[in-house]
Amino acid sequence: MRLLGVLLVAAVLLAPLAWGQPTLRIVAYDGTSLAGALVRVSTLDGRVYEFTLNPAAPFTVKDVVKGVLRVEVVSWKGVPVNYEKTVTVYENSTLVVPSIGRLTVAVKGARGQALPGALVTISRGGVTVEEGSAGSSGIYSTLLPAGTYEVAVAYGGRSARVEAVVEPSRESRVEAALDVVAEVGGWALSASELLGVSLLAVLAVFAVYVALYEYASWRKRRAARVVAPGG
Repeated sequence: MRLLGVLLVAAVLLAPLAWGQPTLRIVAYDGTSLAGALVRVSTLDGRVYEFTLNPAAPFTVKDVVKGVLRVEVVSWKGVPVNYEKTVTVYENSTLVVPSIGRLTVAVKGARGQALPGALVTISRGGVTVEEGSAGSSGIYSTLLPAGTYEVAVAYGGRSARVEAVVEPSRESRVEAALDVVAEVGGWALSASELLGVSLLAVLAVFAVYVALYEYASWRKRRAARVVAPGG
């Protein structure tokens, strides 16, 4: 009877493995896979696996005693995460890491207009974590480990810096404003520069008008001399 009991327990524990080795997915709060994260997995019998997370090849649980794993997400995008959890895996499972949040950066000009294509650089402790361009609505959005970051934006030769705090399992938004009022010929202009360009344009038009007026007057005087009596 004791032998039969042992066999029954073993059958229960190993049955999932007979149907195929289960996999473990590791994702953020919104279901996005933490591709590239450094992960460490240990088992009750002392085995330790350390690997870089690849969504195309989920971690496969092999011959795990009682299906128990100690999972540690060490870092992601070069930023410490240090999230640990003990999980029991008998079938394909997903581990949600709550210490990941979303940072959304809105890049705007002096009139509140969106600045699409602005360069956004996110750093932490002086080290660049991520870099990209704002979309058509002037928005750049990304997932990051919770913490404080420096956000630098650049557009048309102008730049600004803001501090951003990424909260766990939620979206955090920051706005970066640049002194850009309008673009002329592909050049981003501030209010003072736009005023200067406008004045130059007015002066140029006035100069052309004066030149044309003087030329027309000269033509009239010349014509008058040609037809004058006794000429």
